[in-house]
Amino acid sequence: MKGMFDSFKTGKQITLLRKNKGITQEELARSLAVSPQAVSKWENGHSMPEITLLVELADTLGVTTDEILRPGSVVPSCADFEQILLPYDAIAEFSGRKWPRSMARPAILAAIKLLMGLEDHKDAANRQMNDDTEYILQSAFNSVCFGYSWGEELYEKNCLGVYGLSGEVYDSERYDHGELIRLATDNIKKGYPVVVEPIEYEDIILATGFSGEGRVLKGLPFLDGDDEKNSCMSFERLLSFPGWYRKPVKLILIRPSAEKVSKAEACREALRKGHQLLANEVHRFEEPLKGYGLVIYDNWRGELVKENENHLETVNCLYPHIFIHYESKLRIRQFLELCGGIVAGMDREALEGAVRKYNEIIALCENAMQTWLTETPENAAAAGDVRRGFDWMLRRSRGLEAEALSCWAMLLDQK
Repeated sequence: MKGMFDSFKTGKQITLLRKNKGITQEELARSLAVSPQAVSKWENGHSMPEITLLVELADTLGVTTDEILRPGSVVPSCADFEQILLPYDAIAEFSGRKWPRSMARPAILAAIKLLMGLEDHKDAANRQMNDDTEYILQSAFNSVCFGYSWGEELYEKNCLGVYGLSGEVYDSERYDHGELIRLATDNIKKGYPVVVEPIEYEDIILATGFSGEGRVLKGLPFLDGDDEKNSCMSFERLLSFPGWYRKPVKLILIRPSAEKVSKAEACREALRKGHQLLANEVHRFEEPLKGYGLVIYDNWRGELVKENENHLETVNCLYPHIFIHYESKLRIRQFLELCGGIVAGMDREALEGAVRKYNEIIALCENAMQTWLTETPENAAAAGDVRRGFDWMLRRSRGLEAEALSCWAMLLDQK
């Protein structure tokens, strides 16, 4: 069927006819006893209705089957209708941890996989499992778990490549409003989402639809530091983002890639890069509490010394850095555990040794948060006591991470 007709033109025709009738994708699906995902796939040109459904579809839409399969000049009843992508396959309710989940890019990448129906981890009802696994892997693939306020772009090769996708980037400094709108709407019409990443600290939009001829995008918001937003994978509750094209942004068009990166190879590369970053075999950031690696511990202790010298009554370099530190180490440990089941032939003893060391660091972090974030120091002397305890925790953690990296190095030395 798909080879005989233009599925994309047919899909646009079904969309237009449905909207002229004033019915939603869900209502059309119910009338035909099919899933909303099936209707979405027809309208996005990724599949064609079965022959047995065509007559019923035509009756529901009030047209002939020829008008569906050979689109003519049907005029829309309203020129300003919405285009919405539904997930390509059913998604289970989120079953992971809402905290900590502070980084936006791993969450967006996990959401893209679910939207595109590419998750093969299913529950008993054959719905895609929406848990923390992909967030953990993507935290490593784009290196965000190896650093502080740092990470690679979400359109880096491995991040989207493991899904058989790629990201084409358009900067608002080089493209005008009209061109950005056209690029975004064309991509969504083809059945693929777009990401709008503001230059400033604002919501990053995973857009799966539009209205107002593209002047309003419909999608999910993600934001660094906002655990609740980064846990939302409900494509049934889309928000509206008007005027998105007026801000300085990067528009990322998600598209199929000619090549797919194997998950095992992406993990191996992340292991190599992660060790290099954590062992500070690459350059360091100038800002003390940004960057990556063991040097963070030294910089952090230096900031504590400065606060003591200035007799500060508050411990300014504790929050929110301790949360970032905690999530980073938690994700590293979880990533190593996942690698054990993905990368063949890993040295189990070395892997378990690294995991044990990160478990100890995580326990120190949890104790630090429970001990020092629950109360505000009464004076400079009390704040000094907190800093001394925190300094000990950082020295101990640095030693443990150095030991973990020694075990990690054994994994990289394997042939």
